[in-house]
Amino acid sequence: MSTNVTLQPFGALLVLDAECRELQAYSDNAFSLLTPALNPSGVASPACLLGKRLSQRVRLELNGHQRLPGPLAFTRHCQGKSERFQLFAYRHAEHVIVEVEPLNPLGKRRLIGTVNERLMRLAEATHQEDLLEMLVNAIQALTGHDRVSVCHFDSDWHGLVVAEAMGGSLAPLLGQRFPASDFPISLRRSYERQSVRLIQDVEAMPVPLKEASGGYPSADAAIRESLLRAPASSRQRYLQRMGVRGSLSIAMHGDTGLWGIVVCHSAAAHPVPPAVRDAVRTLVHMATQRLLLLRARQEARYLQRVQDSLGLAEAMRDEPRGPHALLAAQAETWLALFRAHGVMLWLPDAVHSVGHTPAVGAIHQLVERLNTAHPHRGPWCTREVSQDPLTAQLDMPQQSGVLAIPLPMSRHQRAWLMFFRPEQTETLYWAMQPTSMLTPTLSASDSRSTAWQEEVVGKSEAWQRVERLAAMDLGEDLTLAIAAYEISTLNQHLEQERKALADANQRLEQLAHFDPLTQVWNRYRIEQAIAAELVAAKRYGTCFALLLFDIDDFKQINDTYGHTLGDDVLVSMARRIEASLRGCDHLGRWGGEEFIVLATHSELSAAVGLAERLRELVTMLNVDGLDKTVTISVGVAVWQPEDSAKTMVTRADSAMYQAKHGGRNRVEVAR
Repeated sequence: MSTNVTLQPFGALLVLDAECRELQAYSDNAFSLLTPALNPSGVASPACLLGKRLSQRVRLELNGHQRLPGPLAFTRHCQGKSERFQLFAYRHAEHVIVEVEPLNPLGKRRLIGTVNERLMRLAEATHQEDLLEMLVNAIQALTGHDRVSVCHFDSDWHGLVVAEAMGGSLAPLLGQRFPASDFPISLRRSYERQSVRLIQDVEAMPVPLKEASGGYPSADAAIRESLLRAPASSRQRYLQRMGVRGSLSIAMHGDTGLWGIVVCHSAAAHPVPPAVRDAVRTLVHMATQRLLLLRARQEARYLQRVQDSLGLAEAMRDEPRGPHALLAAQAETWLALFRAHGVMLWLPDAVHSVGHTPAVGAIHQLVERLNTAHPHRGPWCTREVSQDPLTAQLDMPQQSGVLAIPLPMSRHQRAWLMFFRPEQTETLYWAMQPTSMLTPTLSASDSRSTAWQEEVVGKSEAWQRVERLAAMDLGEDLTLAIAAYEISTLNQHLEQERKALADANQRLEQLAHFDPLTQVWNRYRIEQAIAAELVAAKRYGTCFALLLFDIDDFKQINDTYGHTLGDDVLVSMARRIEASLRGCDHLGRWGGEEFIVLATHSELSAAVGLAERLRELVTMLNVDGLDKTVTISVGVAVWQPEDSAKTMVTRADSAMYQAKHGGRNRVEVAR
């Protein structure tokens, strides 16, 4: 009896019991492919189809494992001919799924050499555009598909084709978009389970999956991850609508999920041998890791540019300036860095602005709404002022985008730094007409293709994640500078108001030297301590070390459990670590979830031992409401005679970054 499951005919699939001894279901082509002379009605065990030795090997290698570590190759002799096959097996629930494909002869050494050469080129790419262009050209050369594209997902799961290599008759898609409805959540989740999807011939007659003796009721769920599963009818129609007959897709997984997919299309049926698929998957994995590295470097450079633009630490130490003077001095630089046309600093007793900003009355209303609706310490932003609930009724005719950063002036009072962006009319080219748009303004673009054109109005350019992070850093330093100015003003009245001066100095000490959340030293204070230790090291030759670390996947904790619990994690970790340090060691918060330990009189072995002890200590941290283990990645830098504070921190940061990419929850020593 057949099930409702169908498979692609380029391979055979077997469903075995957990012990790999009983055949429970098989694709209708299994016997003709593997044992043409055998009558399927008399088969009762996998040994009949795979052979005794091969079935025993599968059983032994799967014992205690979820899947085979790699495919197995075997040869079958029939009627004087020999044919090679590849076998791969994995477990699903209480069953074992076996996939078998014929192996076409390939020049393996040449393939390996080609792939290695391409991998070296990808590893040397310095720009995202060059990297993706190398990737699609390499895949197109390996597979021979008519069109190889990289489709990147935005925050709304719309896809944009950002790179493409053409080699056939299909129409180009570069620069065009695909609506989110083309990538339903079920499809995206399937890429998490199986990163490669292959359709050799969308028009090929599917092969049914048949039940063996005893029956098998859950075949559909079992082969959900199988490469051989036939495409759904909706996917067939979708590809046929695009003029595609052969398709190969490989997922590109980023730090926070699916970044995009590589899509290979051919107008004709297009087989892809297993060795070529593996080579393509390796190239995509390398390119994705390189892409993430380039993005991280780009974000780091941008954050450094924002940090360098501030000049607030110097102003605070040498000559504190008032909020109006600070804004006037830095506004043009900030507007360029944040691509804004207006900036405003709202204080409880004054409003200072530069560039194109809304009227003061509208700002007062927005601040009232933000203080009620946005109690978090992170930034708030919108790119569509006319539609956002907080701004829809406000008089802000020249603004389409707002980025607002809270500045905690006291326990119960906040100031706000705001950036404003104008409307940016954008023309989007859709490969297929979107089916769910609020107010689509679509027109057929080119009669030679199915692309559709949409004019997007009423929105500003989107606020990028790195811009929001930079805005938080800016807000922290600006808060400190404003506080320093207030303290300086109070100090001018020393003789008249001694009590006010004492209170102000206490507040300055807390603000200037201690992080308001964790109550450990802040960046400014720990920098002072490092500078002093450098002087002592150069004068007396005493060794010391810096341990730079941050919490692994902290953004996921904030997104999943909320910022309040994220703050609890930071506070609990800081208290636990500070309590475990020697009296001569110091802990400081470097920024965000990053912390630094200044370990005095410590050589390499002692510093590494301390880092490992702190790492293990954090894993035992218990925070109410958090049901996952907290881990840290630590970079260790030991003082060298030529070191400055900047080079030591840079080396420790590089080591911590290496620990992140080495698997997290580990310690790395800086070179």
